[in-house]
Amino acid sequence: MSNKNYTNRKEGFTIVEIIIAIVIIVSVFGTILSLFSLDIRTSERNRTRLRAVLLAREAMEAVRNFRDNTTWSGNGPGTLIPGTSYHPVVASSGWGIVSGSENTEIFTRNIVFYNVSRGINDNIESVYSPANNDPDTKKVIVTVSWSDRYGLASESLTSYITNWRN
Repeated sequence: MSNKNYTNRKEGFTIVEIIIAIVIIVSVFGTILSLFSLDIRTSERNRTRLRAVLLAREAMEAVRNFRDNTTWSGNGPGTLIPGTSYHPVVASSGWGIVSGSENTEIFTRNIVFYNVSRGINDNIESVYSPANNDPDTKKVIVTVSWSDRYGLASESLTSYITNWRN
């Protein structure tokens, strides 16, 4: 009889061990799946951010093309209202710039032009001074913004363009 009790105890330990092993395996797989899910979300966020950067670069190139294919003070950057939102459009001679924001898919794209002033040694001043206005230089800020499950996000590029034909 004592042999029978010993055998039952051994089988009991085997069942407990199997349950513990199953719990450990499920925990490990749960952690691995959780990491894969995090990786997928991070990759998705990075892809979206990359698309936003590419849209911003495209807009900055459109601004340069617009400057090169227009006359600065006739129909080009010199005629645009500082602080106003613009966006690029394809025109017959390259790129054009029209007022307002552009919405594409999940993104909103804005181009804003600012006046620039130059101080001593012809250096661009960090704060605009109307007394030292440089009519042949504009500061350009392109912003691409979007909303996702993490909230609002944006990417911006800043550059200066000049009336190089002058």
